[in-house]
Amino acid sequence: MAATGGCKGKSICSKHVTMLTAVIMSFGVISCCLGHGGGDHDGHLGAKGGSCIESERRALLDIRSDMYDSGEIFSTWIGEDCCRWRGVACDNTTSHVIKLDLHYPDTRHSYTDDWDDDDDIYFMLKEMGASKVNPALRDLKHLKYLDLSMNNFFGSHIPHMIASLVHLEYLNLSNGMFDGLIPPQLGNLSNLHYLDLGGCGVNDLRADDLDWLSRIPSLKYVDMSSVNLSKATNWLHQVNSIPSLEVLRLSCWASLPYIPAPPPPFNLTSIVKLDLSGYSNLNTTILRWLSHASTLVYLDLSDCSGIDIESLQVTLGALSNLKELYLLDDRLEGEIFGMIMNVSSRLKHLDLSWNSLSGDIGQILRSLGSLEYLALDYNNFNGDIREMVKNAPSSLQYLSLRFNHITGEIPQNVKNLTNLEYLNLSYNNITGDILMAFSDLFKLKRLILQGNNISIQIPKIIGNLTNLEYLDLSYNNITGDILMAFSDLFKLKSLILQGNNISRQIPKIIGNLTNLEYLDLSYNNIIGAIPTTIGDLINLESLILSKNKISGQIPKIIGNLTNLKCLDLSYNNITGGIPTAFADLINLQRLILGSNEISGQIPETIGNLQNIQWLDLFDNFFNGQIPETFNRLYNLQSLDVSYNHLTKLVFGTLNKLCNLSFIDLSFNPYWWRANIFDRCFTKL
Repeated sequence: MAATGGCKGKSICSKHVTMLTAVIMSFGVISCCLGHGGGDHDGHLGAKGGSCIESERRALLDIRSDMYDSGEIFSTWIGEDCCRWRGVACDNTTSHVIKLDLHYPDTRHSYTDDWDDDDDIYFMLKEMGASKVNPALRDLKHLKYLDLSMNNFFGSHIPHMIASLVHLEYLNLSNGMFDGLIPPQLGNLSNLHYLDLGGCGVNDLRADDLDWLSRIPSLKYVDMSSVNLSKATNWLHQVNSIPSLEVLRLSCWASLPYIPAPPPPFNLTSIVKLDLSGYSNLNTTILRWLSHASTLVYLDLSDCSGIDIESLQVTLGALSNLKELYLLDDRLEGEIFGMIMNVSSRLKHLDLSWNSLSGDIGQILRSLGSLEYLALDYNNFNGDIREMVKNAPSSLQYLSLRFNHITGEIPQNVKNLTNLEYLNLSYNNITGDILMAFSDLFKLKRLILQGNNISIQIPKIIGNLTNLEYLDLSYNNITGDILMAFSDLFKLKSLILQGNNISRQIPKIIGNLTNLEYLDLSYNNIIGAIPTTIGDLINLESLILSKNKISGQIPKIIGNLTNLKCLDLSYNNITGGIPTAFADLINLQRLILGSNEISGQIPETIGNLQNIQWLDLFDNFFNGQIPETFNRLYNLQSLDVSYNHLTKLVFGTLNKLCNLSFIDLSFNPYWWRANIFDRCFTKL
């Protein structure tokens, strides 16, 4: 069997958590710190007049010496006036440094539909150079604001000397890769309003009790997500003794201990946001305690166990101000209509995905008149989509119902959902001429209808969706010359039409979609040659045309696609050779050309593709030898050149490829088959 892989990867989506910006911005520390600092046209904070104190300037330079910098964080740290340095702010009257913000800028982005934030942060930090907290930090005695988040302090403990900065009002050490015991001396920071030590999957911190936390009377925001609290048996009583708390996050499997009945009298009279997601010991005692949290606006109890619908229904009925509710993956079972009838009429965000809940979707939506965000993925909801649309509130911006049992044709009155930006109805039983109904949804950015029973030709009117960025109609029964219909979707970044009955050629007009990053037309009946206008898609990162009837040669113009990471043209009728222009595809990680009629020698220029990890050339008509330039493909993990006419295999060419774990050279005139795992090999 040839090694195949395609260009797609699957990631586990970590749930979206919406921060309550209004709550954070209400903290006095933020307005205080910004009020003492001016700003230049680049947004760099600093004093409006006067220079900083020399001893503090020297302390800042010592701190910088132990911090990783890619070249931009400390680019303004020049000159004598440290108050004008980026991330530094001084008091206008005393010139003391009162703010130090050295958080590493998070420049991540992704256009996949599902992605794992926590893993993404972890690998980004691991690739970053290590930092240390320099002892000179203690010399900034007047600091009110300290942010060291998103840096790599891997293996370091949180320094005790931070507790000497007694004027601190804001402390953010989140996602810093710290480990060990949180110093209880932090309880000396009696002015602290904001404390963030969180870092799901990044930090390895622990606290054996939270008595020190209860000694900070003015706390409004606490995030200790992923901190190991398994020994903090009295955590609820200690947290409950801070009535000023507005935001509390103890999520990401913080290993919170079981709380026996009775719970303490509820004292969190200011609480607005509570996140206990991942709490495996959640029980009715906690739910009863929560029913007194009448000020709650945001509640996340996802990834918990021990919840039953009846207890939950009572608690939710008491939370009259609730606007956001997240109950993902709680193993909830049964009919939810009674629970939905009990939730706050103010509810705007509801996520019940990954449960075993049932009910008629039309009835559910009739009871949720203020919703903006609804996700009910991976449940057992049923009903006719016409009733769903009829009862859906016009305020809806996000609607995801994938993997349920919803049937019927989407009616024309779906156009009344004028605020809709995201719609995912994948893997239901939706039928009919649906895209005519969507033509007036001008705000729609992502439309995902994968795995239904849609059996139509796409009308030209789909071009009205001028804000559409992501379109997935894969695994339906769509026919005809549909690509002409998409020519006006200039903002489109991802177009996935895999697994349909699309025929005819790829039209030249495909070159109009210059913002495309991902194009998948695989598993269709597309004929003819690849148009040269494909070379105009200069932002393309993945081009997948496998399992079609494409003929002709690979156009040289593909060499223009220098952002390309994956090219899959396998299982077609392509002839000719591999263009030498492929040498310019320096970002390519997967090149899959198997099962075609490509001939000639494998070009030596393939050796330029030093990021290549997966190279499949099986079942073609290549002759000659594997080029010696292959010894430069240090990242290569899989090589398949089976079923060709390679007559001279220079095995020494491959002996430097330490990452190669799969190689198939079988069914050549001289053949060899080997699997090599986790080692460099010296001979074949």
